[in-house]
Amino acid sequence: MKIRIMYDNKPTYLEVPDEDCTVMIDMDYEDRLSCAEDKGAVTRRSPQEIMDERFNKPEYNNWHKFDRHRGMSKKPFRKDDESEDATDHMDYFPDNTDEVARDKKDEYEYYCEIIRAILKPKHSEPFIAVYLDGMTMTEYAEREGVSKSAISHRLDTAKKNFKKVFPESSTFPSCQG
Repeated sequence: MKIRIMYDNKPTYLEVPDEDCTVMIDMDYEDRLSCAEDKGAVTRRSPQEIMDERFNKPEYNNWHKFDRHRGMSKKPFRKDDESEDATDHMDYFPDNTDEVARDKKDEYEYYCEIIRAILKPKHSEPFIAVYLDGMTMTEYAEREGVSKSAISHRLDTAKKNFKKVFPESSTFPSCQG
């Protein structure tokens, strides 16, 4: 006798001797008979019915519980007179690029505020331009109309003054509270 067993929502067929099936049918009948209030309503079931109730249905329910939301997200509702949806489904994902840009700008302004509070403007502006904005010392020197060595000296002084306030480096993000 062939019995269908479901695994990962795929059927597998198992060949079982008829003698083993009669033992399974008798055990199932006795179990249900002992639990039933109306003994006359209990009948013998086929081996496939027993397997479906005990194994296949719970296995399917477990699979469905975890896998039902996988795959393509549901298409938006469309009326019958509208043409078929041919979009790339990017509408389903939120666009938070503006929020990320605002957060980066706020963080940049926060760091600039700290640097300007600690250092003099003569030292804070080259420090911000070189270390936060990524400008080279040569570019900043040309923009300000001074020599590169003067900018280098200002940056060294800024680093020394910064180390007086923050003697150890920290791996923790800044606290803005």
